[in-house]
Amino acid sequence: MNHMRSAVAVLGSAALLLASCAGAPFRWTPSPEATALLAGPRPAHPVARFAVISDLHFYDAAVLGTEGEAFAEEIKNDRKLVIESAEILGEALRMVRASGAKFLIVPGDLTWNGERVNHEGVAAMLADLERSGVQVYLVPGNHDVLNPHAAGFGPEGRKAVPGVTPGEFAEIYRDFGYGEALRRDPASLSYVAEPVPGLWLLGIDSCRYAENTPKDGPVTGGRLDPGRIAWVEAVLADALRLGKTVTVFMHHGLVEHFRDQEKSWPDYLVEDYPEIARMLAAYGVRVAFTGHYHAQDAALARFPDGSFLFDVMTGSLATAPNVRLVAVDASGSMSIQSEPVASLPSFAATGVDFASFARTYVHERIAGIAVNKMRKMHVPVRDTAALAPQIADAFLANYWGDERFTGTERLSKKGLSLMGRIVVGIQKNKIEPLWDDLEPADNNLVIDLATGSWRAGD
Repeated sequence: MNHMRSAVAVLGSAALLLASCAGAPFRWTPSPEATALLAGPRPAHPVARFAVISDLHFYDAAVLGTEGEAFAEEIKNDRKLVIESAEILGEALRMVRASGAKFLIVPGDLTWNGERVNHEGVAAMLADLERSGVQVYLVPGNHDVLNPHAAGFGPEGRKAVPGVTPGEFAEIYRDFGYGEALRRDPASLSYVAEPVPGLWLLGIDSCRYAENTPKDGPVTGGRLDPGRIAWVEAVLADALRLGKTVTVFMHHGLVEHFRDQEKSWPDYLVEDYPEIARMLAAYGVRVAFTGHYHAQDAALARFPDGSFLFDVMTGSLATAPNVRLVAVDASGSMSIQSEPVASLPSFAATGVDFASFARTYVHERIAGIAVNKMRKMHVPVRDTAALAPQIADAFLANYWGDERFTGTERLSKKGLSLMGRIVVGIQKNKIEPLWDDLEPADNNLVIDLATGSWRAGD
């Protein structure tokens, strides 16, 4: 029972610290007991083989419909492969089954907009995977719970459909983490599971669905409130005391994935991410699997105490469909390989190359969204025609990872009007850094979990 008393002490000290600075940015300060614990050894990572997919954005078109002007307008303003999402998920799960993975991690955004029928569809497909011997662990994304935009479509227009509450989410996905959890946070959808002896999977619910409103829809940004952070630290302390390695998975990012991400796209990082990442790394977490931004990207944070954290983000199945295959060997080397969902049965049957279709579709949707935004800024049509493809190029390269810019200007001002030049000047810091690929390699890499060194994989 000593470890339980110690966990309570760590939890209590963290809660007192956080309560004393409620409303202020979180800064992690370990208690004296935690400091003594952190001075001890770190357990070795057990041998493991698993897969990761993220941001499924599953839509049951047969039930919810794809007809009518309302659906066409919805799709026009969305970069995701919504209509193809169910078939993409089916192919991704086939790839996972064939890979030899023992378990699958899914870091959220399981559905398009939190529709109950879509959650039930995802659960049914995951149940088929589990029957083949692959255990599934998942957490919600910002689209999944209490989403007021849950809807179906038909000739008569958009119609609201039931979504899910946090309790209903946990019940639907009982067999995919929540039912076999070693412990659960009573105030969120966070939990701990042990898929192989010695490895604790810490699924952190970083979403703010309690703040959703009918007008604004799901809150994009992520946050861990003081109680949730205290619960996470107590889990980390117990894991270290019991000799368990911890791997984290959550929806929002813990490390900046490109230059100035916090300034330009802050909602894709959890609030107070540097301090939360520092806390995780200090307790020996070496890798966190995230999603949300829809990109195939890996980022590395190193801290003054010598600890480090790799944030491995997996691209959305509905935007840059990929399956990550992860293997940890007895030497403590983690190999991460990415396999694109390159073909779908329905496309192959008609002789259409799905990979080309997907890239073209997403590129066109991003360009269209960019045009609409620029027109609202009164940018001339000629300028939007010149800029939109460049913006889409940057996003698409970033989504697929290992991006390299080979031109001369990331956003060319050549031939633009004064208004076009002004908009480029204001918005370039949101677009140009997408080409800045920070270390390590994004799609295929090998990590030494003891030292934090890495190399590009084959």
